[in-house]
Amino acid sequence: MQTTRIRELPHLARLIAVRHPWLLLLPVLLLAWGAGYALATGGTLARLAIAVALALMAATILGPARHYLRTDLAAVELPALFILLSEVVLRQRDAQSLASDPLDTAGLFRVGCLGLAAILGTLALTSPAREREGRRITTRPFRLYCLYVAVVFIGAPLSINLPLTAFRGVELLIGLLVVMGAYRRAGQEAGMRLLSLFYWYEVASAVAIWLGALLVPGNALIHIDSPFPIQLHGVFPLVSANGTGMVGATIGLWSLAMLLSPQDRGAAKRGTLVFLTVMGFATLALAQYRTGYIATAAGLFVLLALRAKAAAFWVLMVGVLVAVLWSGAIAEIASPIWQRGENEEVLSNLSGRIDYWQNALPVWEESPLFGRGLLTASRFEVLAELGATYTSTIHGTWVEALVGTGLIGLSLLAASFLLTLFRAIKEALRPSGLIVPLLLLTIFAVRSITGASFEIGGSGSLVLITIALLFSDPPPARRHRISAAGHLTR
Repeated sequence: MQTTRIRELPHLARLIAVRHPWLLLLPVLLLAWGAGYALATGGTLARLAIAVALALMAATILGPARHYLRTDLAAVELPALFILLSEVVLRQRDAQSLASDPLDTAGLFRVGCLGLAAILGTLALTSPAREREGRRITTRPFRLYCLYVAVVFIGAPLSINLPLTAFRGVELLIGLLVVMGAYRRAGQEAGMRLLSLFYWYEVASAVAIWLGALLVPGNALIHIDSPFPIQLHGVFPLVSANGTGMVGATIGLWSLAMLLSPQDRGAAKRGTLVFLTVMGFATLALAQYRTGYIATAAGLFVLLALRAKAAAFWVLMVGVLVAVLWSGAIAEIASPIWQRGENEEVLSNLSGRIDYWQNALPVWEESPLFGRGLLTASRFEVLAELGATYTSTIHGTWVEALVGTGLIGLSLLAASFLLTLFRAIKEALRPSGLIVPLLLLTIFAVRSITGASFEIGGSGSLVLITIALLFSDPPPARRHRISAAGHLTR
């Protein structure tokens, strides 16, 4: 009877169910002493102790409950949603305040969301799988991304702020855990469900931005020195004009892709998709996000070339005709709007990005193989030195990866992305293949040049590894062949 009861316990409980329970006394006493000391000290340590206690309570409650869940919602959508919520910007801080007190109220909210995501992802990964597909949950691009995350941890001791760098690695690790748990629990269906969650989360983000513009237009609609003087920002939560533009571009292209590709549409209604397409592109136009314009043009080219070939021909012909007849007039009208009040010198410097990147190279040379710490080297050793204390990233995925994780990390990240992109192209070229994964990777490819994307934890990395697991590895090549005589030969 006792053996049967132990076997019914979760894996962690089996490890604890030892014959000598007194062995657990020392760890429990150390944990109690650490919590008491943290609460007595106050400040950051006290808040961290409370957060850990709440996480342990949640684990105690959720652990036994996982065997009684009748839905996969808590294993697929919910942990991914917590990661998306952890990105919500509730306040802005400079580099000094971040280093002195990383766990303020907003920081604890982020840690709490990530902790809940980690708990649910672990439960999903260690619970019985609903589908046995006879294969591992990983793929080659996914394993390459896992190696990239390992390099983040290897480079943490070389960084100027080890705890913050390690936290960046933990963020990435939780994303891997959540996606793997979702795939174990729901199989290949998990990929499409996660992509659907990402889509509707972007829609909800756009709705929140527009509500801010309606309720507090003075804060959401910022005046800029441009022929089109209005620029849309998110108010609560805080969303920059660039972030707002990327949300608009993603929703507009994604909705249009579902309109043109029935296999990507799912249960969404055509009228709803038309409305969201218009709303997405209107959001991009009001945000005046230049990278978003380029990403939209690239996405439209992919959509027209693969899903509306006849329309693509006429669009190309009209484009050539307009370029021949009115290119000068169009450039004269569009140039001031493109500049957004910036002079040509600032615009040619990509709004300061080239200065960031040039000053980042000497920092990278201090540790060329493993980098100087993901996000910490760029923020504390590059941006802070240039006076950009409120700028959180160096505005370039590949430069960020190079400075933070070195040549090894950059190579692994690039290999993971390019292999995933290659498989997405093959999928989109199939007669009944999906095109949304390729479209999202196209947006990422453009975004990665001038902004952060999948090199750091959050929605970008979550989407990339979801797509990386969506396309399984091809079967291994056969090493045997049947000879003409019918004998098996090597």
